[in-house]
Amino acid sequence: MLRATTFLCGLGALLLLKAAPALAQVDSVRASTLPGRQVAEKAYNAGLASFNNHNYSAALTSFDQALAAKPDFAAAYANRAATRLALKEYPAAVSDYDQALKLEPSAYAAYFGRGQAREATGQLAEAETDYGAALKANPTYAPAWYNRGVLRFEHSEYQAAHDDFSGAVKADSTYAYAYHDRASANLRLGNFAAAVPDYSRALRLQPTLLPALLNRAAAERRAGQLAAALRDYDTYLAQKTDNALAFSNRGNTRFDNKDYAGAAADFGQAIALDAKYAYAWNNRAAAELKLEQYAKANADATEAIRLNPKYAEAYLNRGHAREMLRQADEACQDWRRAASLGLLVGNRYAAAAGCTGEAAEDATAKE
Repeated sequence: MLRATTFLCGLGALLLLKAAPALAQVDSVRASTLPGRQVAEKAYNAGLASFNNHNYSAALTSFDQALAAKPDFAAAYANRAATRLALKEYPAAVSDYDQALKLEPSAYAAYFGRGQAREATGQLAEAETDYGAALKANPTYAPAWYNRGVLRFEHSEYQAAHDDFSGAVKADSTYAYAYHDRASANLRLGNFAAAVPDYSRALRLQPTLLPALLNRAAAERRAGQLAAALRDYDTYLAQKTDNALAFSNRGNTRFDNKDYAGAAADFGQAIALDAKYAYAWNNRAAAELKLEQYAKANADATEAIRLNPKYAEAYLNRGHAREMLRQADEACQDWRRAASLGLLVGNRYAAAAGCTGEAAEDATAKE
């Protein structure tokens, strides 16, 4: 399962990755000489075999038979719960995990599985509690650290998420997703330089993890490592050419590197992939302003405004373009509109250009 959190300005495509479920599994048990128990154990072993072959309906039948023969069979409850989790029968899975935990209160994998089922039904606080209980029972269980970290990240608790992802990699030094998401937490905390090596570690462990490449580029850009960021964007876009956001973010990096023609080209690629991408229209306008292509900048900023009528930066850029096109009144109107939308620097541009009215007021007191 892939969880994605996207930031259009600055951080780029910041993707939070969710690994496949780490389902509770118990080794096959030895058949005893007692007829009732033997029936339960044989059915249980058949259920495990079916589960491992992804034949979940057959597994469910076998675990039902095991529990009919042995109602206090905790492992059968836990694995029937895991089967129901795989079948997305979440309330039934929770019920079975409840029974398993009544019989074996220290079963960390059952807490983890119940947390997954609760998370799937939107019971996020309960899921976080279950992941914590799993860690109390087994502090070295990396998936519980990781899943709790994901929940905390999604609640904007970035330091707590960072600490949980650190717990995951301490428990399992090969956990690529945990390195990736700790890096993403560092990005949110403003620790850009610290994010880069974690993304690099994730890529060493899993070279095909393209989101890590894209996010490392975003971290490198924010850390001022523009050449490294451009290399990563180039590598990513050589493999995946249909990502408008990646083109846009490489355009941002090229703009930072004063390659305005390259930036405009990248924003154009983003627009070709997604014509409704207001951010790319506005940023191409900004690059065109640097290239002194004022008519193009005016047209692109106008399209960004059409797509998002409350886009303050687009009004500001269109104001600049119109000023250079000698459309003074229209430029004043755009700067005023930018200021009314919260970009108060618009007032200063209006005042400097000699606009009359509210925009000509000294904006210092307002800021």
